[in-house]
Amino acid sequence: RHPLRAGMPREELKSRLGFPPRLFGAVVQRLVAEGTLAETGPHLRLAEHTVRFGPDLAERVERLLGELGREPYAPPSLPDLMATLGLDEEVIAALVEQGRLVRLNESVALRSEVYREMVERVVALLREKGQVTVAEVRDLFGTSRKYVLALLEYMDQQHLTRRVGDVRVLRERVGV
Repeated sequence: RHPLRAGMPREELKSRLGFPPRLFGAVVQRLVAEGTLAETGPHLRLAEHTVRFGPDLAERVERLLGELGREPYAPPSLPDLMATLGLDEEVIAALVEQGRLVRLNESVALRSEVYREMVERVVALLREKGQVTVAEVRDLFGTSRKYVLALLEYMDQQHLTRRVGDVRVLRERVGV
């Protein structure tokens, strides 16, 4: 029913089948061992299932990624791009699951390689200075506060950084 999903969430499948937890676990374990099912994080899928975009959709996805890469630190509004290119939330979710896109919030998304680069640079600055302000990160990338706040809030959610008053500090054990 959802060809763009990486699979079905394990808990959703367990709920739909109504099997007792131990039986469900045993059945899944056996099907994975046989190669019928594959586990990808919290998702289960048929082993042969892969997310594929048709030619038209693949072209629109490449246009989306191209637009996001044009000004990597100040990308266009994701909802505007989605409307212009005729893409829906399911396509965006598939790109996130594939690791091609990082969605910072409802309106800001970055290409994954841009996100990784930004995180590495923010972490390096934090290791050098101990703490950073929004303005310092804004200046680091030459972008606006809007994008920097989205990035820093996402990094907080990912437990990479922590907000302390008006500054961000590195969380313990960040391996970037």
